[in-house]
Amino acid sequence: MDRRVFFRILSATSAGALTTGCGTNVGKLMPLLVPEHEIVPGEEQWHPAVCTACGAGCGTLARIMEGERVTTDKGEQVRERVAAIKKIEGNPLDPISGGRLCARGQASVQALYHPDRLRGPMQRTGDRGSGQFTATSWDAAIASAAEKIGKVRAADSGKIVFLTSGSAGSRSLALDRFAKALKAPAPVVCSITDHPVERKAAEMVFGWKGQPVYDLANAQFVLGVGADFLGGWTSPVYYARQFGNFRQGRREVRGRLVQAESRLSITATSADRWLPVRPGTEPQFLAAVGRILMDSKLARNGKDLPKPVADTFRAADVKPLLAACGLEENRVREAVQELGESAAPLVIGGASVLQSNSLDAVIASHYINVMLGNVGKPGGVLAPARQAIAPFENHRVAEALAHAQVVLIDGTNPAYLLPQSSGVQDALKRAETVISFGSFLDDSSAWADLLLPDHDTLESETALVPAVSTRPAMAVGSPFIRPLYDTRAVEKTLADLAEKMQVMYEAVSVKEVVGPLAAGELTVDDILHQGGVWGEAPVAPAPRIADAKFGIASASAANDTTQFPLEFQPYTSLQHHDGSASNLPWMQELPDPVSSSIWGLPVELDPKTAAQLRVVNGDMVRVESSNGALDAPAYVHPGALPGVISMPIGDGHTHYGRYASGRGANPLSILAAVYEKSTGALVLGGTRVKVSRLGDRKGWIQFSTPDREERDHHR
Repeated sequence: MDRRVFFRILSATSAGALTTGCGTNVGKLMPLLVPEHEIVPGEEQWHPAVCTACGAGCGTLARIMEGERVTTDKGEQVRERVAAIKKIEGNPLDPISGGRLCARGQASVQALYHPDRLRGPMQRTGDRGSGQFTATSWDAAIASAAEKIGKVRAADSGKIVFLTSGSAGSRSLALDRFAKALKAPAPVVCSITDHPVERKAAEMVFGWKGQPVYDLANAQFVLGVGADFLGGWTSPVYYARQFGNFRQGRREVRGRLVQAESRLSITATSADRWLPVRPGTEPQFLAAVGRILMDSKLARNGKDLPKPVADTFRAADVKPLLAACGLEENRVREAVQELGESAAPLVIGGASVLQSNSLDAVIASHYINVMLGNVGKPGGVLAPARQAIAPFENHRVAEALAHAQVVLIDGTNPAYLLPQSSGVQDALKRAETVISFGSFLDDSSAWADLLLPDHDTLESETALVPAVSTRPAMAVGSPFIRPLYDTRAVEKTLADLAEKMQVMYEAVSVKEVVGPLAAGELTVDDILHQGGVWGEAPVAPAPRIADAKFGIASASAANDTTQFPLEFQPYTSLQHHDGSASNLPWMQELPDPVSSSIWGLPVELDPKTAAQLRVVNGDMVRVESSNGALDAPAYVHPGALPGVISMPIGDGHTHYGRYASGRGANPLSILAAVYEKSTGALVLGGTRVKVSRLGDRKGWIQFSTPDREERDHHR
């Protein structure tokens, strides 16, 4: 869509939406006795916003219509005219979403109108972790928080810890400035979907800052390794759009995909061929791929490899390496031959399930792209743009919490995302003060002393840097509906705290953030009007190919292989992502793409293991590691690797509203506290488990009839 046409569409609607939402009747109170047919819904309006359901940074459009809510006025229940958001779609001007949106983005409107949203500030009345709070005023809450933070700041500001998500934007800038004002350490990222290993590998090999961008749309043959780019990896909507062009967007070319992954993921299901590598053997697989390319004289750009790297590939012994991966050598050689002979080959390496050796795997994938001569070229791996705001890079949450006296939590849920063995709950219990800025009472805010709830994203001004972009870009949303409740934007709360503590703090505004990006005829108002700014991709200099040493050993196991014979790999689910969307009923009702389960998530077993345990589809099983146990229904997955137990993340919340609390089990809870050495990120793979049958099916719902009927093949 042309930008000027887009402006004309919005020009008649946005001015009203910015102030009153929909027409002059917004805010009008009417008795409940007014018949429904007398309430005129009004005309629709569209307003740009930002999706924060994950860190991809998609620009969106919100469809607004006149609606009503029931409220109380002078003791009498009345209807109040309000601007109601009915639908959310992708912003057609945004090169990330391209006018599309994933299911979680569509469902984010439910977070705005969720019955369990916090209505205002609250203070703890029960024991920590009990989730017992009572309402308080903002003045009292700010005064109490400022006093508690100020006390620790005066003694040792290094013991003030901010935990946040990995997204970069106006919020992260505000947190960074507030931490600096307190002379506290920089905020720490608590996330399993921030992909720091991918950024680290790109920096080590190419000297790039940010996530590398894979030009999937213009490639002709793609080898994916460990990256479920159509599922929950980096930027799902962006890569789904790219994949559509890869398959059907060119008249003469239909792209071919081979996916090497330890799980039959959405990407593996969509591939022409799936290579089921054993978990943690991705570096060995890629070393074998590099050696085959060299031996076949298909490493067309092999001269650009640093000599130590080339020597590492030449020393790789293909047969035992592929045997360790659990792959047939002939099938791999066929795929590599096609890769090397393709006019536009591409390797997409990533870590959807982070292993202890994932950095080695991603580095190796970059060197194979160097061999293939596609770095910086159409259909290859492209340099990320240098963005206005850089993401936080410290992921060492357990270390930060070990001596924390004040913990401030924004946009993350450490009590859910970190395993019990990490000691996160002990740290939250031990801290003098815990403050949460979340909109819901979740697993972590239940441990807080004060709840200072944020506006919903659709009620706030927001600027968010996309996770994947070759262009300087930022998606922008400005307030266009009145906040439903007595909440307060975190940026405003931080400014109020700073004022109360009498510290120098420069407040953050979206206009300040996007101002430097306005150029030429494009003004700041234009940026706010169109929902973002997307500059031209700069001409990237030829990357320097550094000698980033990498190993080809298998990932280390965190438990005794004799007592715990099975490998366990939790993975981010399509509907719940990292568990943050599991409180939305639309997401609970969305069938899981693997098992078709709704309102609950199963453990995935391979048929051989299930037969040994005499487990059939739907039976309750116990998954036990040396760090804990969980109970869940079993799904006998015909595509699961023998001896590998997988489980989607999303269930198992102790506190997260009526739709998620007490439902199912959290696979992260039984992991070993093992962290990737270079980044400090939590390793999701490597924990070993044992499984036992508990009994027959207990209320597990599956949408697909064939799945429900497959019950008797093991008995």
